[in-house]
Amino acid sequence: MGHTRRRAALALGALVLGGVAWQWPVGRDDAVDATQFTIAFFATLLTGEAVIFALSFSAASSWPSLRAIDSHIAFREWVLAGWIAAMFTAGGLLGQSERSTTYGALLFLLANCFGIFSFARLFGLASIGGRNRLLRRTLGLGIAELRARQATPGHEDQHLSDDPVVASYLGALDQVISGNDPNGIRNLVLQLTSAQVPASASEDVAALHLEVLHRLCRAALVRGTDPVVVVGCAESIVESLIRRVRALPDPAVALGEASRYLAWLGSTATLMSQRGIADKRAARELVAMSVDSRRLVLRQADPDPVSVSSSADMGSVFESPMAMLLWAQDFTEFHGSDQAGAFYGIHQFLTGRKFMGNYWDGASVLSETRAVLYGNAGGPPADTPEARRSRELFSGVTEFDRFWGLVSVNALATLRDVRAEHPAELIRPEFTPDPQLLGAYLRTFASHRWFDTAADAQKALLTLMVRSDGFDSPWEQAERRRERSVIRTPAPRSAPHGRPAAMVLAVAARLAPLASCEPDDELRAFLSGLSAPALNAAAGLARRVLPGAAGLDDPREAVVTGLRVLQLVGAHAGSTP
Repeated sequence: MGHTRRRAALALGALVLGGVAWQWPVGRDDAVDATQFTIAFFATLLTGEAVIFALSFSAASSWPSLRAIDSHIAFREWVLAGWIAAMFTAGGLLGQSERSTTYGALLFLLANCFGIFSFARLFGLASIGGRNRLLRRTLGLGIAELRARQATPGHEDQHLSDDPVVASYLGALDQVISGNDPNGIRNLVLQLTSAQVPASASEDVAALHLEVLHRLCRAALVRGTDPVVVVGCAESIVESLIRRVRALPDPAVALGEASRYLAWLGSTATLMSQRGIADKRAARELVAMSVDSRRLVLRQADPDPVSVSSSADMGSVFESPMAMLLWAQDFTEFHGSDQAGAFYGIHQFLTGRKFMGNYWDGASVLSETRAVLYGNAGGPPADTPEARRSRELFSGVTEFDRFWGLVSVNALATLRDVRAEHPAELIRPEFTPDPQLLGAYLRTFASHRWFDTAADAQKALLTLMVRSDGFDSPWEQAERRRERSVIRTPAPRSAPHGRPAAMVLAVAARLAPLASCEPDDELRAFLSGLSAPALNAAAGLARRVLPGAAGLDDPREAVVTGLRVLQLVGAHAGSTP
């Protein structure tokens, strides 16, 4: 809009000056003398702009194109006015036309007025703050225009990377990463986190946040980029994403993808450090960032978080039980931090009641959620608005059990390998090799039991494996919501039905003794009834993710011994759960 107004002002000024030259032409010598002064000033401004541009701009600071900078400083209008002035002046001198010569001299005056304006705008871009303001505006407009194009017929399949402005931005980011330019990285991240976009484009800018986060973390792990710089930028990206999340059309998808990616990042950094692929310092910084950032995300989901940094953290950002379930699916994958603690907020959101137990003492959150929603011998179902909405979503206790059974399958399948030594420098609260912490995570699911015999466990396993989810089931609704979103991360995603070993282990965990004094007869009977391939696959997974199972050749003993990790929870209190 400003570009159009400037061109209109130039045309109007040229028209007015044309009338002046026609009515009051001056002599040839006077016009030539005036032109000499204006040309000298024109050349001075042009030289000044060239010097400022050469000293202030680099590939990273002018990433969209010279066109965006030209549009800001009105360079083309200025040069065009000078070119037209020179043509009229030269034509008047050759044709002995005083009107033409006078008009050329007047146009040079107009060109110098635009030159002063252009010089002042360019001088404002000489500072890094000025350039960042221009480029964040350019990035915001590019994302908004992409969303507008996606809304037109025939362009619905356009992706974020297809937009030339976004592609140029990411190209500049890759360039400063390759050059290991910390200031360039910080500036580009600042342009993203401060970009203003309309509400319709909020999902696109959230997707760009996660893409930039991944590129920076990958650079720290495999390209030697300074991890302190990367982590500082990554934290600002996560904070920016959280600030924008309430404006998103589906906050659950964005926070779920972010939670899942951060957990995957922590596990990947640990694995690469164990194998000597990644620098230990980089892995340590990324693991710490992953843990802290997941805690920030958890605050947005929890209706009553333990601690808040501002009023913006009060109350969950989710609008429905379905949103909470979608986020819970993603938050519990890849052995991320704070998994057990997250179920306190999930329970309160679904039931309208706070969970007062302590999972470290063996209290079962999911079992309590089931009892509050559907009742048990201790009392009838709750009649809170939240509980009614949750029951309407699940349509029955069978669907409740199935959903959390499938969630536990993905959680088990993506646990870290306990056979590899956890580097001491990567130990953080909620991110440790402590078997008791692992037991607390697993017990959250294992204590959710809707069967208690081997025969019923076989039926439950068969149902999990064979039955497909209905169109209105929570699992299918969550999948459809993800498919509608443009937000994606590189963290691999697999359906529970593609993880049969984890399905067997998830069912077996619900038969495993929760205390050392309990018998394991039903668990052993269930394992004995499995086919050899199914048992061996479950044992292979148990050896990888459960402590104590790796050294056992007997597959049944491997599973039974590995699941004894559940008995570690509550042992410190001196009583069995």
